[in-house]
Amino acid sequence: MQHNRTKVRRRVLACARCRKRKLSCDGKVPACTRCVDAGVSCVGFDSSTQREAPRSIADYLEAYIASLEDPRSPTPLRRIGRPSEIFPSPAASHDSEGHSVKWGAENGTYADSLVNQVMEDVTPSFLGISKMRPILSCVVKGTQLPSRKGLVGSTDLDENHPRSIINPQPFTNCLNGIDYKTAVGLFNNYLDRIITQYPIYHRNDVTAAFNSIYYPVSNPGQETPRHRYIVSIIMAISLSTAARTNQRQANALAYTLVRQAMHFIPEVATNDISGLQAILLLTQYIFLNPSMADLWLLTGLISQAVIDLGLHQELPNDANISPYQRDMRRRLFWCAWEMEVGVCCIFLRPVNLPIQRIDVAFPLEVDDTAITQGGINLNGRLSKFTSRRICQFRMIEAEIYAVMRHGEPIPKECPSLQHWMQRCEASILEWQREIYASEAANQDPSFEARWKEMKLYSDIATPYIFVALYRPHPMNPMPTIDQQMTAFVNAVRVADGYWQQSNADYGRIKYVFHPCHHVFNCANIFLQVLQRCKQEIAERYQWQEIEDWMDHFSRCFSTIAERWTAATRCQEEYERLLAGIKEEYREFLAQRTSFVSHSHLAAPMTDTTGLYTYPVSDMDDINFWTVFNPTTATETIETFNASTYKVPYDWNEEFSLEFVPLQEAEQKFVTTAQI
Repeated sequence: MQHNRTKVRRRVLACARCRKRKLSCDGKVPACTRCVDAGVSCVGFDSSTQREAPRSIADYLEAYIASLEDPRSPTPLRRIGRPSEIFPSPAASHDSEGHSVKWGAENGTYADSLVNQVMEDVTPSFLGISKMRPILSCVVKGTQLPSRKGLVGSTDLDENHPRSIINPQPFTNCLNGIDYKTAVGLFNNYLDRIITQYPIYHRNDVTAAFNSIYYPVSNPGQETPRHRYIVSIIMAISLSTAARTNQRQANALAYTLVRQAMHFIPEVATNDISGLQAILLLTQYIFLNPSMADLWLLTGLISQAVIDLGLHQELPNDANISPYQRDMRRRLFWCAWEMEVGVCCIFLRPVNLPIQRIDVAFPLEVDDTAITQGGINLNGRLSKFTSRRICQFRMIEAEIYAVMRHGEPIPKECPSLQHWMQRCEASILEWQREIYASEAANQDPSFEARWKEMKLYSDIATPYIFVALYRPHPMNPMPTIDQQMTAFVNAVRVADGYWQQSNADYGRIKYVFHPCHHVFNCANIFLQVLQRCKQEIAERYQWQEIEDWMDHFSRCFSTIAERWTAATRCQEEYERLLAGIKEEYREFLAQRTSFVSHSHLAAPMTDTTGLYTYPVSDMDDINFWTVFNPTTATETIETFNASTYKVPYDWNEEFSLEFVPLQEAEQKFVTTAQI
């Protein structure tokens, strides 16, 4: 069968000399082949100004800075180091090394103001091409489940569509419809359970934003578009997490809050730390509602922003860099890194940010009440313990996919692939043991529920690593029988763990993106091994046990579908594939029973090689089934017509929010705002 493939030729920009002579240019940097052969200088051409331009921005900047460093220059600039230099990570020391630099209070970058000015002139904003048309709108399109036919179109990019997010229709602001008591409860839930996992903002910053809206008398004139954006998405995240009943209406109201917050994107998606924080907060919500934006594109945009701001490198020790600023940069790097790794590993794509030899230390785990502009109390209460442990898990996951899927070399200290795989096993088991030990040693009653949640997270992450390690990969396309059996059992454990997480108590974060895709992949591996290793499975497990395991995936998809209806299609496709494989396995069991029965009447057989046949099929393609079928689905992206829902009179009665008493909740964050 022949496939028609369109050959795509990479387009390169011709240099000025080749353009003038109307010759083809190979676009090589720093000089094209024709200019090298002719022995002439190779420069670019700017069609907008019809003038020559540098072929490399980096070379241009270095030359420009070098000219400023020239003693003969009227304004000499002392060089502080190459932009690509990786500074050592000063985990504890904040002593000055004598660098004479400035800290940009607005954008938080470590660079001389003159260099910043040059960069602003030659580079576009990473979050917006212009104030009227931000580049972020390009990714405001729902995350889709894998499809063999490729991604299906979305209405969210159609500015004429009534539910387009790029050009949303005006309607009553839902944030104003949240009563004071409910707002306090939702905000308190965010402070207690969510911000400690993703410390994108300092506690005082979000408290100031909240107070500017809900305490306007005490904070006159403090409300800004950025504050309204932050509070809207915080309310949406907390509502999606806290609601225990009437989930569809809760999600619809949360979706409306975020859509309205998108009106402020041109103002909040700025090319600085504040802009990065705003997009990270949006991304956190997208993990709860992946139908709203493309997570892979969004995390890629964030990673580019991290690199542009230099957050992927530690700053040198300098008295002008406060511990508060250093810790915030670390927080943002690790939040962005964890998000990108979690998405890229699902889609089997490489990660933009470094995954090995990261020179950025983990942020502090002490509560934000101990972290102020004036200094940090390292003896403060440890409240952000989940963030570091989740990143440690992602480091193991990222290394596995980098080596097994993307051809990264095995670490030099590992003599073989098998040795490295054993080290990965030991790493994830040690990671889980540390969590169990820390949970047992916890003496703070207010952290008991959070440690219980972290234990369940480890009960999901550990078997998931075993599945990731022993599933077919380019580095190990045909795993051994033992490896496949290990993946088979652990795939069921992942589905069971996510089902427990989806049915967890109030306040637990119930993301849907990772559970849906992880269970989807584990169902793939489960079916694959069930088809290939019938004999080994039959020898170890009873039919009733296998049949029960088959149901684990269906019930998990069913539970996830309450929050993301796309999971229903995963369930339908899984059950469609399961039907044939299940019948095939039952026939195998019948044949096996018949053979054992007849063997008692005949001579003993010690060699059964060739008795059972194992179909060799590339079921890895299940990762690309058409879950969103354009021929049967009228809309490929789940959208909530939130305007049909009325804001509830009693939020607690409507959603069973079970907030703590109002006075206690107020005391927790109103006092914080005064620190």
